Amino acid sequence: MNHTKKRLCIYLTYDKQQRIDSYIGYMLKELKSCVDYLVVVCNETEILSGREILGEYADEIFCRENLGFDAGGFKDALCEYISWDRVWKYDELILVNDSMFGPFRPMKEIFSEMDGRGADFWGLTVHAEAVTENLGHIPEHIQSFFLVIGSNMLHSDVFRAYWEDMPYYSTLVETVRQHELRFTGYFANQGFTYDSLADTRANDSVSCENNYSQYVFLSFEMIVKRNFPFLKKQHIPLNTLYWQTQENLRLALDYIDRETDYDADLIWENIIRIFDASDLQRSLHLQYILPSGQDNSLQTCTEGPERVLIAFFVSYAESAGQVSEALLSTGFRDCVRIFSETEECLTAYRKHGFSCRIIRKNEIARMLAEFGCYDFVCVLQDADMTSGRRPSCVGKSLFYNMWENLIQNKTYISRVLDCFRKEKRLGFLTPPPPNFEKYFGSYKREWDGRFKTVRHIADKLDLNCRISVEKPPFLVTDYFWIRGSILKKLSGMDEIDADVLPWLWTYLAQDAGCYSGIVESEEYASINEVNLQYYLRQIGQQVRKQYGDFDTFSEMTERIRLSALRVFCKKYSRLLVYGTGEMAEKYREHLQEIEAYVVSDGQARQETLHGRPVKYLSEIAGIRDYGIILCLNEKNQAEVIPLLKQHKILHYFCM
Repeated sequence: MNHTKKRLCIYLTYDKQQRIDSYIGYMLKELKSCVDYLVVVCNETEILSGREILGEYADEIFCRENLGFDAGGFKDALCEYISWDRVWKYDELILVNDSMFGPFRPMKEIFSEMDGRGADFWGLTVHAEAVTENLGHIPEHIQSFFLVIGSNMLHSDVFRAYWEDMPYYSTLVETVRQHELRFTGYFANQGFTYDSLADTRANDSVSCENNYSQYVFLSFEMIVKRNFPFLKKQHIPLNTLYWQTQENLRLALDYIDRETDYDADLIWENIIRIFDASDLQRSLHLQYILPSGQDNSLQTCTEGPERVLIAFFVSYAESAGQVSEALLSTGFRDCVRIFSETEECLTAYRKHGFSCRIIRKNEIARMLAEFGCYDFVCVLQDADMTSGRRPSCVGKSLFYNMWENLIQNKTYISRVLDCFRKEKRLGFLTPPPPNFEKYFGSYKREWDGRFKTVRHIADKLDLNCRISVEKPPFLVTDYFWIRGSILKKLSGMDEIDADVLPWLWTYLAQDAGCYSGIVESEEYASINEVNLQYYLRQIGQQVRKQYGDFDTFSEMTERIRLSALRVFCKKYSRLLVYGTGEMAEKYREHLQEIEAYVVSDGQARQETLHGRPVKYLSEIAGIRDYGIILCLNEKNQAEVIPLLKQHKILHYFCM
């Protein structure tokens, strides 16, 4: 080692799938360049994949049950696995977890810089004093994902006692409150000095309400301007519009890819696997807006080295003339195959010389799997463009959505394919949803009662994907571009399951290690933008009329929710609250008339909460006479509602 200090590093990992990804290997390699002994603690009982990555750099590896979260893992490492006699042979201790990508500059430079500052302990970032809804008052503190403990503090009795006396916290919130928020102030009060690598003071406020974790909302600025050469991963899905800073994430990823030696694919490999595809699409604004119009200088789909297929599934014989006209105008007949369940629908296409085939609905999945031999596949549907069932303009606008945004001409197709060529992890592109006439009602109905079926099929296909009831696919669709190799997985799909294909595409892409996005032309984007702005204005106006004024999106949704809650509560003389967690606490002041709190049978419970009894569901006599308010998140609501239906309870309200 070139450094003069003798360093011990404890690196902690946790992964629900018990996997170690390559970004961890990069971090361990960088740490190993600065430390004499590297211990890895896995908060899993075993590692199912990637253990060889740890073995390449770690001197010791310990697997344990995830007891006490990160704090519990570090406690066991110091007090049990390594022992204090060995710990005290080192001059410096580094405690790091796997919650960040990087470093984007050599770790040796980071330690050299901090050695020159002379603090007793340091980290990467300091969170300023703040007040938050979830945690209340937050003191200034070093954020605990990376801590370096100098010799004076490391060899003190107070440091050893801190870890030995620490309990195994039962919740993450408790761990944050009792360890992370306490650590810095506790040791500062013992006379030890602290510092941080990143300079976040420029964004700190004298108002505690305005301070926040800057690596969450300002990731790009932190990397480029604030001396923070890392990207924290757990906050990549920004699930709030409270502060609109999502531009930082994509700017950060682009900067890392272009301006540093770090392989950005290490980031994509991990986040595609562990995050919901819908979260990634929104948080990283994976929205591809492409120029319209012909450009003969671009390589066209039929001239490139890849094999391209455009599969058109048709159901409306009356629309064949307009569809054929559109297809012929683009000049890529050789790429097109037409499929239908009836010969009647194919007759007009055969006359125009298109390759046609009868296909039964239950054969579609197997046939799509055969398309895996193509590099890129576009799947399209026709639309009812007659006036027999509704005004023909509605079907024409739906067809325009598909056509304009997927295959309007050869040049446009080349631009779509270039997106796939440039971004090797891009696997699936679909147009934005139609939002006119009846289609507007599809917003937030994405599962449409099919969640359990889709999850069951995903399990049967052994898809490695994140699927949850509260986060449906960002678009349910049957027209899109996709990498052909992704379709091969459909070979294992049962014929009877073909109905759920529109819900599966993003999960199939995720299983293949790819992300998904939305593609639209500049022309269509301009239409969509003005429509969405119009809808927002109309919705905002209607909310103000019915529920009163508001200043923020959160305030608007809360006004609607509380108004609906008041209406529900007035219907019933007897009320119960299902749930005793944070949401029940949040709405306590609005639920003063309840008789009791309810939890599911077998769940841990306290006897009373705020002076009301806490009962099991089975203990409530005459429960069908009550109005029940579900103070639960969407995931838990999905688990509880079937229980209520089993008891024939129909009078419930979801917060």
